[in-house]
Amino acid sequence: VEVAAPGMALLGEAIVAPKEIMKYFGTDLYTARECDVAYNATQMAVQWDALATGDTRIMLAVQQDLLQKPFGCTWISYTRCHDDIGLGYDDSMIAAAGFNAYEHRKFLKEYYSGVHPSSTASGALFSVNPKTQDARISGSLASLCGLEKALAANDEKAMDTAAKKILLMQAQSIFIGGIPMLFYGDEAAYTNDYSYLDDEGKSYDNRWMHRPVIDWKKNEKTKQPGTIEHRIFSGTQRLLQLRKQLAVTGDYKNIRWITPHNIHVAGFIRSMDDAHLYCLFNYSDKTAYLTWYAFKEQGYGIINLYDHWNEERLSVGSDHEYLIIEPYSFCVLEGVRS
Repeated sequence: VEVAAPGMALLGEAIVAPKEIMKYFGTDLYTARECDVAYNATQMAVQWDALATGDTRIMLAVQQDLLQKPFGCTWISYTRCHDDIGLGYDDSMIAAAGFNAYEHRKFLKEYYSGVHPSSTASGALFSVNPKTQDARISGSLASLCGLEKALAANDEKAMDTAAKKILLMQAQSIFIGGIPMLFYGDEAAYTNDYSYLDDEGKSYDNRWMHRPVIDWKKNEKTKQPGTIEHRIFSGTQRLLQLRKQLAVTGDYKNIRWITPHNIHVAGFIRSMDDAHLYCLFNYSDKTAYLTWYAFKEQGYGIINLYDHWNEERLSVGSDHEYLIIEPYSFCVLEGVRS
């Protein structure tokens, strides 16, 4: 292929365990010479895991494998697509975070299908195995983040929380590197579309709930300040503008995960030359506190920070002081030495 069509990139559409996906990029003498791009389905899944539990330790546990991706290849990074969500990471990674793998997966399935008492999500289980109870998850980004239930209850606070979750999920997938992919409807906060149930050609497959019929009137609301559609659309635009603006967020195999000083906060550093960008994501429904030591232990000599998302300047404090991150919020902090 490289000889006949040197401009072609090969995509590996393999939804498998983290160690297995690496083989699609090539092995031994052919490392980085087979597939050029692959879906980062594992990162997508562990973000959904963290959103349900408020705990990022499983996300951290999978990174040892994901960081093996060879330089010169890249990921497609995303939160939702046309397909279901599979919990394809290893049981050992769940155990490393201190959870029972079977019970943990059971909780996630109950949470995202909306049957768990603590759940704000609206989704459904797909391809349930009656023997093992293994299953995958259907549902749109907005509905799985709680917007569908919030709108039904006309609950403004819940709508605000859902919007924060949506942008949190999109932010991490955009700033982690690779090619960011948006699934249609997610930019306008589309909730599940149940019209598929009236179509005998679709009703047997609940994945159609997150493959909505385009609502052009809803799309027009993205232009109307004060609507949830406008909030999500403009927020997503800003995320992509920042991704384009900050060269360090490109895929240069330049990501280092931060020591988990707070299990509710996922954090990594993107570095290139003298630029260091700290990307921090609070997956908890409570305010998170991150010691300022997290900005010193890498030895970069960072004194001041600029938060590109919240548009504010911060100074690195003492080790016993903290950066405060609001529930379901995130920071994109560029380090400044003076």
